[in-house]
Amino acid sequence: MKVRIIINPVSGGRNRVEEIAGAVKRLSCAVDGIFEIKVTKTKGGASEISRDAVRRGYEVVFACGGDGTLNEAAGPLVGTATALGIVPIGSGNGLAMALNIPNGVEAAIGLLKDYKIREIDAGVICGRYFFSTAGCGFDAHLSRAYNGGFVSSKMRGLLPYYPAALWEYLWYKAKSSTVKIGNYNEQFFPFLLTAANTGYFGGNALIAPDAVPDDGLVDICIVPQPGFFKAVKLGARLMNGTIDGHEGFRTFRTDEVDIYREGPSMVHADGEPFEWGGVIPIKVLRRQLKVLTP
Repeated sequence: MKVRIIINPVSGGRNRVEEIAGAVKRLSCAVDGIFEIKVTKTKGGASEISRDAVRRGYEVVFACGGDGTLNEAAGPLVGTATALGIVPIGSGNGLAMALNIPNGVEAAIGLLKDYKIREIDAGVICGRYFFSTAGCGFDAHLSRAYNGGFVSSKMRGLLPYYPAALWEYLWYKAKSSTVKIGNYNEQFFPFLLTAANTGYFGGNALIAPDAVPDDGLVDICIVPQPGFFKAVKLGARLMNGTIDGHEGFRTFRTDEVDIYREGPSMVHADGEPFEWGGVIPIKVLRRQLKVLTP
């Protein structure tokens, strides 16, 4: 077995490289194979390292980081025979939670001793892959604030999300959005407009309780703009898994949707934000990514 391990040294703290290398060394004593460790040096570097692994015939590529790192590493694996392994050491880890990947570094890498291959869907938003969630509402603006924030540049994890969420909420204004699914279309002013391949944003925040990552569909979740006290209740419902009881919550399950807006929009794919102008297309490629699971 040929296995490549990609480490994002920023996720989970810079001391994780040595910890992961030690776990790989111990695993190599129990599992026959070739194990190679690569550390990303630039944003987007995981994609090229993963693409090279496919070209060289590696059977497994482990991505060590959060949902952003997984997104980079998994993209080149879509539609190939190379499987994705997950070591969840990032801020959110939504995909890992949905697939029941063990939290510890040793346990996650140790899946190579006893694992199953699960084929999951790949979502596509504006031509970019996502595997957990994507969106063009408040979650996209919060992703931009977190990724570009001073606090998060010094400290990773969930803590920097809270001041960023409060600040973004105070300034965020919902934009008119027309959701078109086949012959159906409806106009909303959404606070959250999320396409969920799995249920989790990350950090235990559950946006789509019924989402299934290998059914060929995404759950389109819509939450209207809340006042301050309702926003507090919304946060509580996201964390305790009762979002479907929130006032005005709507959900649609589909394999393809277009979102019409005027002017540019902030969009995210697995927490990686980018600006997009015009129609926001979302579709699903069914069971195109192989993942190591328990």
